[in-house]
Amino acid sequence: MRYTNTAPDKIFQIDEERKKKVVTELAQRIKSAREEARMSQLQVGVALGVSDKTISGYEAGRISPPIDKLLQLADLFKKPITYFLGADPRDYKVASRLRAVEVALRDIRKQLQEIKLISQNVDLDS
Repeated sequence: MRYTNTAPDKIFQIDEERKKKVVTELAQRIKSAREEARMSQLQVGVALGVSDKTISGYEAGRISPPIDKLLQLADLFKKPITYFLGADPRDYKVASRLRAVEVALRDIRKQLQEIKLISQNVDLDS
């Protein structure tokens, strides 16, 4: 057997490079999933219980989401967690668009309820 003398700093450098790549890919996938779902950073932040600035940090790669938030993102965008980690090469655009429709329908229902309340309080015959 032949052993290679690899300096420990070279091993850690490789790990840092791999970490940067994973973080960058994660950030791109979060942003891509949000845009496919046609949601704003604010809407995603509200759904996750964080600020829009936190979502911006996730998308820029400045902040790595904790595992519980990553699980929430996967659920919100109807994608497996492996998609965000780069271990799943499939594209899940249909699921993201379905989520966008669900969000839009929720907003429409809310608006209809408001209209209904207003119309009950207004005498349309006067």
